[in-house]
Amino acid sequence: MADPRTELADIIVPAAPDFVATGSNLPMWGGAGLAIAAGIALAIWLWQRRRPARGLRRIASAVALRLDSVPALAARLDAWARACYGLSRVQGTLCPPALDPAAWADWTRRLLQLRFASPQPDGYAELAALCETARAWERHV
Repeated sequence: MADPRTELADIIVPAAPDFVATGSNLPMWGGAGLAIAAGIALAIWLWQRRRPARGLRRIASAVALRLDSVPALAARLDAWARACYGLSRVQGTLCPPALDPAAWADWTRRLLQLRFASPQPDGYAELAALCETARAWERHV
């Protein structure tokens, strides 16, 4: 007759699963951790890459809502251009790469006019047009 302890051993004390029986899955957990870290790094890189676009959208919405004066909004657009293109000053002669120098010179002239000249009645519309031009340039840079 069969021994009931050996016949019922699998029911009372089940066998260990295969992944526990073969040892630890350290390479699998390492790979999963590396994939998660790479995904987080990619998300941070994409967030930082879109940072200038978010800043320009904030300036454009402030212009559309007329939240500040034209010279103050023009100063914000000037600061955005310096930060976005890595310039010390926004000048018509210092054109960023991949932009049309003539268009850049005209853009900077209009921006400086809005920033430092006497207020114009169509200043907000002109500033909105400058924001749209900058948005188009940002796609190409």
